[in-house]
Amino acid sequence: MCDLYIKARPGQPGSAPEVLFNLTGKAAGQWRLRNGHEQLRFNPQAFCQDWDAHFPDTVVHEVAHSLVYRTFGARRVRPHGPEWRAWMETFGCQPRITHNTPLQGRRLKTYAYRCACQTHALSARRHYLIQRRRYRYECRECGQRLRREK
Repeated sequence: MCDLYIKARPGQPGSAPEVLFNLTGKAAGQWRLRNGHEQLRFNPQAFCQDWDAHFPDTVVHEVAHSLVYRTFGARRVRPHGPEWRAWMETFGCQPRITHNTPLQGRRLKTYAYRCACQTHALSARRHYLIQRRRYRYECRECGQRLRREK
């Protein structure tokens, strides 16, 4: 990865960002800046499932985001705009934004509620609103108020 930074900015000192393999969900990679500290995060599940689809393209994709930031700073530059596309092409990669690896997204907790005609899976947020804020939800089919299944 350091080779990409050396190739991109020959003669300019600079270190590569911190690299983590702790990304979950459907994204294969992520560049982020927190408190002036750059991080490249990658989803290990994506690389394990389909190495050839993600190496080197996903790595270059995120490095290109880093280089756009290092070149243009925090100015308003579109995430996948012409500056980013130019870096992708410099490294010989197609400027693609999405991947086709089937990754599992975040699993959200649901709560079972019933009406006269069916069981509904309500989100944790709606469950909270019913329990704590006394919200009421009604079935769109039968019009009956939803009650927590025990």
